[in-house]
Amino acid sequence: MQRLFFMFAGGAAGLALLILRVCGAGSIMIYAETHGSFSSPSWPVFGIGAILILIITGFITPIACAVAALMEIYYLRNSSGADQWPMVFTLLVFVALGLLGPGAYSVDAKLFGRRLIVPDED
Repeated sequence: MQRLFFMFAGGAAGLALLILRVCGAGSIMIYAETHGSFSSPSWPVFGIGAILILIITGFITPIACAVAALMEIYYLRNSSGADQWPMVFTLLVFVALGLLGPGAYSVDAKLFGRRLIVPDED
């Protein structure tokens, strides 16, 4: 029996990855907004905005997720108490998303195509 795998998941799995990208980006935006990161235009605001756009659109997703995870680690180190648990969960979302990929509904899928992977059966 031959198993077929697509590099970018489509259907319900692709939709779930799209939802995961939006939720992860929304979590960063909410945390940055509530802690004053968006209070004045500066380079950090531009950087956070660029990462949010990359994640939501699914462009260079593994790199964007790695940067977002590093941002979450930074926020986690500079927080205390009840703020930490949502950041831990957001960090885990970016780790999972970085490992799974962006899904079929992303810029990466449009650029690189949905390649078919057929494993060797020895």
